[in-house]
Amino acid sequence: MESEFLHCLRAQIYPDEYYQERIDSIKNFCLKYGVKNAILIFNGEEHNVGHIKDEELPSWIKVMKEAKTQLNAVGVSISLNPWMEMGHLDRGRKLQEGQNFVTMVDRNGKTSELVACPLDTEWKKYYLHQLEYYVKEIKPEVLWIEDDFRLHNHPPLDWGGCFCSLHMKEFSKRLGKKETREEFIQHLEEEIPSIERKVWLDFSFETIDGLAKEIAETVKRANPSTHIGLMSSMPSQHAMEARHWAKLHEDLSPDGIKIDRIHLPSYREEGSKKYYFDFNRISMVNRSFIGDDCLIYPELENSSFSSFVKDNKFVAFQLESAIPLGLSGMTYNIYAHCGNGVQEEFGYGEKIKELTPYLNKVKELNLLPSQMKGITFPFDENTVYHTHKQGFLNLIPKDFDIVGYFSSLGYSYKVSKDKSFNNQMVFLNGQNVRNFSKDELIELFKNNYVFVDGIAASILQEYDLLYLIHAKNVEFRGQHHQYDAFEMMLNDTYDNMHHYKATSQRRNGDYYSIVYEDDVNIVSGLFDARMKLTGNGVAYTSSFFVYPYGIENSEDTSFFMPLRRFLFAKYLLPNIKNEFIYCLSDGIYPYLYKQEKRYVLVLTNANYNDFDNTEFEAFNIPIKDIEMICKDGNIKKANYKMVGNKVIIDEPLKYLSTSTFIIHC
Repeated sequence: MESEFLHCLRAQIYPDEYYQERIDSIKNFCLKYGVKNAILIFNGEEHNVGHIKDEELPSWIKVMKEAKTQLNAVGVSISLNPWMEMGHLDRGRKLQEGQNFVTMVDRNGKTSELVACPLDTEWKKYYLHQLEYYVKEIKPEVLWIEDDFRLHNHPPLDWGGCFCSLHMKEFSKRLGKKETREEFIQHLEEEIPSIERKVWLDFSFETIDGLAKEIAETVKRANPSTHIGLMSSMPSQHAMEARHWAKLHEDLSPDGIKIDRIHLPSYREEGSKKYYFDFNRISMVNRSFIGDDCLIYPELENSSFSSFVKDNKFVAFQLESAIPLGLSGMTYNIYAHCGNGVQEEFGYGEKIKELTPYLNKVKELNLLPSQMKGITFPFDENTVYHTHKQGFLNLIPKDFDIVGYFSSLGYSYKVSKDKSFNNQMVFLNGQNVRNFSKDELIELFKNNYVFVDGIAASILQEYDLLYLIHAKNVEFRGQHHQYDAFEMMLNDTYDNMHHYKATSQRRNGDYYSIVYEDDVNIVSGLFDARMKLTGNGVAYTSSFFVYPYGIENSEDTSFFMPLRRFLFAKYLLPNIKNEFIYCLSDGIYPYLYKQEKRYVLVLTNANYNDFDNTEFEAFNIPIKDIEMICKDGNIKKANYKMVGNKVIIDEPLKYLSTSTFIIHC
């Protein structure tokens, strides 16, 4: 693989009489802007005919071979991106004559007319045969597996899973009894985890992982030098098929070269804070699950392919703000799949070229998820096995939302699948608590400072572990009612304002009323409209901090009201004992990586305003010197001063951009 940052342009060249125009367009773009890899899509999107027949493939292969010859001649490598495996969605397409594949069936019995069930031997024989053919013919550097490599999200089927006859037969076999689809779904949707849920999750992953092994064997037989890359989407959704990322990549990559095209959650330009909130709760969580030993080429996508939908400034922001993923390169899905070639007028190429020296220099730092420092989010890929919620879609984990919240407040963090920590600040929230045993929870509170949200507190009560937060009772109160109208500081002032308040009703998480022992410090209360105290708010001791709302809804924007930031900063931050960076403005996101004798700090400004200086607080980091990586790729000494924990660097932090600092200790 490339030592420099590898820009990869995804493009489809339809095999009509004008294909040479498209090849020239792609070649000129690559040469002009330093793009060194072209990912050739075929049978894709608007040109997709469903499960393409053997006799339709040669015209595609011919054109892609010509493209490879011409692009290789100017130093551009070729990767291959068949647009579908099982199929994304019907969109009016059906199986073609002679294709007697078993197609997917949703939990309500609706049958897809196109999307094949991966258990079907006829489809698998067809798919692997074609896979071997085009890999042998093209010999691509990377063969990309598209994100329809999943059991969920196949419209017009209702979301989630396959319940066709093949799957139902296997479910019944594992249950040791025959159940109808309706009976199986009824048990699957029960609040308390059932044997049906375990059977469904276990076999869902086995289905996908088993196919991954067959794909790997087929590709390596066709061309041993071709690597396999996987496009991945939201980890919360893949959790519904019990995807274990590290194992899947291991089985998909027998040569040890693991490659992932992480989903960047913005197919169209939207508010940068909304985008980056999602980036942290989706892309960064996914990156941590995948592990250090994987090359990351995220997908920067534009849909429906115009500068109105995504302008070049936002493309540049997405490109450089993906740095915390630890990038090997970027894939660009920025021009229409219809096969128009490159459209220079969008201005994307200039931004890519402009940022390349910076991206190359940052890539040399080799940023990895295991190096990250800050507050700890102890997540797990197995939450769905343990969740106590009723209803199929309610099983989708929402635990990861908390990463979006605290990163947006300026907290550096790490995501860990460990269950044991020491002297860390660990955040327990939502159904994720159920991934811990009782003994693990006891040890967690014994050895760390623990943040607990309202849902986690209610689960501790269920486990008879309320004593860990010195509480007597937890009562679910929810929201949108006549009491618990707002939260108010009890014995403190904010900016010289008494009775400082924040709503507990509008865009706020569900409230849990918690009664504590006498030794707990209670710093805010819940009140009704007539100022009657109705419950306790934020509470803390020297070993834990309780936020009495559930943090699991990305629309709960009242979390960001100044009251909450103030209470966290005053009563939570002083208890952080590990290395940590805290930014003083919302929408500035810090990523701290500990390396030998130094730290690397990446700051992303997702606001629409510049800051004249770069400011943050550094905890437990012995700073001796700071260097900055400039956008031209050079490294310069940064002028800074410290006032207590506060670091003030004499460098502007521009809007929709990043700054990368090397902190020497």
